[in-house]
Amino acid sequence: MNKIYLIILFTVLLGSTAYLAVSSQKDNLTNESNQPAPRVLPDYTLSDMNGKPNSIHELAENKPTLFIYFNSTCHLCQEELGSLSKRIDEFKNYNIILTTVQPVEEMIGFANSLGIKDKSFVHFLLDTEMKVASYFQIRSVPSIFCYDSKKQLVAEYVGITEIDLLIEQLAKGK
Repeated sequence: MNKIYLIILFTVLLGSTAYLAVSSQKDNLTNESNQPAPRVLPDYTLSDMNGKPNSIHELAENKPTLFIYFNSTCHLCQEELGSLSKRIDEFKNYNIILTTVQPVEEMIGFANSLGIKDKSFVHFLLDTEMKVASYFQIRSVPSIFCYDSKKQLVAEYVGITEIDLLIEQLAKGK
């Protein structure tokens, strides 16, 4: 009988400890993800697929800009950018800046598969030193930010986001 009580006590203690650990991690994740994105589009200089340095502000010009931080091996990123590429012509009045920390070869392969790299308003940039990832405090991809023509944040999203919603947010930023 004592063995049964010990097993029950051990199970309750182990379960309680696991519950507290999970609860505290949820609180930490919730607090971190509730931090808003920076209100202003950063002006970092990053290299494009050809190794040419580009200023984010110069690429954004004075147009509403869709800034997406992605990883080509991420299923959600593949789906989001695949949907965006199918409707790419609807973004011709805006700028799209797609940024990753991946090796340049992987970025090039992914850009080629999307079929949008030759659009003048689409820019692929490499964040090798993770400056932009730190600035935005990227914790999940795709991380999507809509900026207006004055480079002020209009909306931010994490994960798959409806293309119509992105177009609507960018249109507000003219």
